[in-house]
Amino acid sequence: MHRKFLALFAAVAMSLPATAQVAGQDEADTVFGGDRYLAGTTVMAAEPTDGDLFAAGERITVAAPVGGSTHIAGRRLRIEAPIGGALYAVGYAVRVDAPVAGAATLAGAEVMISDQIGGNLRASGREVSVEAPVMGSAILAGAEVVLSGAISGDAAIAAETILFEDGASVAGQLRLYVDDPDAFAVPASVAAAERIEILDANEFEREYGDTWDGYGPSFLSRLARFVIGVVVVAVIALLVVLAMPVRMAEMRQQAWAHPWRSLWSGILGLSTIIGFGVVAALTVIGIPLLPAALLVGAVAGLGGYILGTYFLGGALWQVVAQAPPQALMQKTMIAALGALVAALIGLIPYLGWLFMLALALAGLGVILGKLRSRQPVSY
Repeated sequence: MHRKFLALFAAVAMSLPATAQVAGQDEADTVFGGDRYLAGTTVMAAEPTDGDLFAAGERITVAAPVGGSTHIAGRRLRIEAPIGGALYAVGYAVRVDAPVAGAATLAGAEVMISDQIGGNLRASGREVSVEAPVMGSAILAGAEVVLSGAISGDAAIAAETILFEDGASVAGQLRLYVDDPDAFAVPASVAAAERIEILDANEFEREYGDTWDGYGPSFLSRLARFVIGVVVVAVIALLVVLAMPVRMAEMRQQAWAHPWRSLWSGILGLSTIIGFGVVAALTVIGIPLLPAALLVGAVAGLGGYILGTYFLGGALWQVVAQAPPQALMQKTMIAALGALVAALIGLIPYLGWLFMLALALAGLGVILGKLRSRQPVSY
């Protein structure tokens, strides 16, 4: 019956193989082939990892050495132990307080680097602070960029405010992208004049294929928002599953069995909520109810979308595993897979938003169907 649900969203079938390796795991801390996979609200990587580390959660702390590369996404991220390979981190606040042997790609509202980066550095955020040496080149973009470390290679910096503090230096070519190139000066201690090029902020787009107007988000900032959105949706869905495992299992089976009915039910339900507010507003006395109806409709649609992504991930999992998810790790991967696939399809011009709308309405329809049903659906 889950195939009916997939028929409604057939375009996502290309991502099915991604879940095959984790079947049967019963914890949110899994080691496979030397690589470690962590997921949860608060994640502490306290055990050494020989291979690569993959972690997703609200708060993530890497407190033990990682032999390979590290890939983390969440809200508050902190590196407190050496990273043997490259570092990829996307979150709201990203702190690097331990050495990274390879390159680092960081994105967030607040990015702070207080220990050495062994390779190239790419960092973007509202506030970017580099206090430690960078052994390679660096691309830095943000509203405010503060440099007090030494960069061994070239550097490109685009920001509204650029501050060079004691210890800041660039051994290679220094390119600065600012709003007023004629009014900007670089201290002689940072780089020799012949190695400095000060350009208009708009040139950043032509150089790096990104829009930069001093206020618009950079590519890394947009990527950060995308990843954070996926993580937030997946974490909320997982928390709902953990809070109501039986009901979620029943609703998931209902979504698989009657996808088109769920979609139609969601359309009618949302129309009823918003229509009530419009009709109430026509009476003049009920005008205050219109904003409330719109707010309830928005919350209902958001809830439908979050649960819809989980149902989508579950349908994809069922095709691969041929069995309902039971273990915590399986449910975690389902939530992450569904949120990621839905977000990726949402990027498709014109059709993406229709898919996300259909997913939200189908999820809302399942919720309404469960509220109306007196007979629980069982496995």
